[in-house]
Amino acid sequence: MKMESTDFKVRMSNVGEATLRHQVMYNLRTPRMIEYKNIQIIYIDFSNLRKPEEIYSQMETASNFIRKYPPKSLYTLTNLLGMHFNNDIFTRFTSYAKNNSPFVKSGAVIGMTGMMQIFYNGFTRMTGRDIKAFTSEIEAKEYLAGK
Repeated sequence: MKMESTDFKVRMSNVGEATLRHQVMYNLRTPRMIEYKNIQIIYIDFSNLRKPEEIYSQMETASNFIRKYPPKSLYTLTNLLGMHFNNDIFTRFTSYAKNNSPFVKSGAVIGMTGMMQIFYNGFTRMTGRDIKAFTSEIEAKEYLAGK
């Protein structure tokens, strides 16, 4: 008996494709626990987010994730490489960091460039957070492992 091959093609409207792309991106961006030298680190990925609404959504997602843990129990590693940055985003990041501060034992950030670096000192003063900036993920992990 001869089997006939059938190709199934899924056709989606542009809206459907955009929704699927957003869901895939969202799932890849969900904050997650990584282990490094026997410590658990929450990895928060803002890299290459270009639209403010995506950045704000990621802040909310990360905050919800962080607030599930006991006070001063978390190490965080935040990736900002290639993220869009402006004054409004700075203001919201400041609030985001202040609100998450009770849960974080120590934090590190990678990928700060340009205007982010200029705002960094003001950010640490305004938030009261001791968040160290690094050029590589391994440097950041080493710092957190030593805390």
